[in-house]
Amino acid sequence: MASKPLVATLFSVALIAGCQSNSAKQVKENTTPQWITVTPTSSYMIYGVGNAQNTGDMQQAKLAAQESARLALAKQLNVTISANTTIKQQADNKSMTFHIDEYIQSKVPNIQLQGVKIEDEYISVDSKTAYALAAFNRTEAVMQTELSISAIDDEISHFQFARTQSKSLALKNAVALKQLGVKRDKYNNYLQMLQAAHVAIPSAVRAKLNAADALLNNVSFSISADSQKHQKVRDMLAQALSSQGIKVTDKNADFTLKFRVDWQDMKKAGTYYSLAESYLVITEQGEEKAHFNAKVKAASSFEDTAKSNAMGKLADKLGQQLAKFVVTGKS
Repeated sequence: MASKPLVATLFSVALIAGCQSNSAKQVKENTTPQWITVTPTSSYMIYGVGNAQNTGDMQQAKLAAQESARLALAKQLNVTISANTTIKQQADNKSMTFHIDEYIQSKVPNIQLQGVKIEDEYISVDSKTAYALAAFNRTEAVMQTELSISAIDDEISHFQFARTQSKSLALKNAVALKQLGVKRDKYNNYLQMLQAAHVAIPSAVRAKLNAADALLNNVSFSISADSQKHQKVRDMLAQALSSQGIKVTDKNADFTLKFRVDWQDMKKAGTYYSLAESYLVITEQGEEKAHFNAKVKAASSFEDTAKSNAMGKLADKLGQQLAKFVVTGKS
């Protein structure tokens, strides 16, 4: 049996060792992480550091610091995590496909930054500031995005147009292809955000997308006025739509536009104002498919020019509405 002095000595040593261990642990916990002052760097990882002041709710401060870290990370990639950015298509001459692409672009959501993780957190010794370290594996994101594009390419290259007499169904197939193409473009733009190279379009994919464009650009409309007195308005509308790249024909049209336009003309202080409100019905083989309504206003020092400008604005709105009809099958 150990003597009492020896037991006391061992107990004292254990107590001192325990105190030293707890003291070392406390020092480690209170040591400020290096990432707070120097953001980590890596060949395949991206980091962001954020902080927030504690105003009485530490949990809220920690959440705010995490969001700040995510935004700091996104800033390095020059992207936004939650906001959508409209990608506008450039074209020298408008066409039916241009209007359709504009509409699809606005409806297909942009690819957003995903996979951001909070890797570490720290609370200052005085508990006044919360810090967070966000991490994002760019290499893995690039690989996943390239796989997504490859899957879209495979779907497009194997896409089969339905052999049907229905123009509506043929357009529906073409639009489905265009939507895949727009989604592919947005994945490629996401690659650019990740600072990676675009994935080139395979020839088989480009051929299918070109076929869809050709079908959409060849969709034709005939225009029928509600009365003979609106024949001049009908001709102005036909000319304005044609200038928008929309095919207008008198015979064998795919769809018929039946319209009436209510005009209100006025002159004030030497300026002519023309206000037009249009009501249009789209029919296919005698069946009503959609209804549109639009209001426009134009001004000029010449009466005919004011009316012509109003018709141009009306045609632009109608072009957008026709694109929506082709894409969705409804107004």
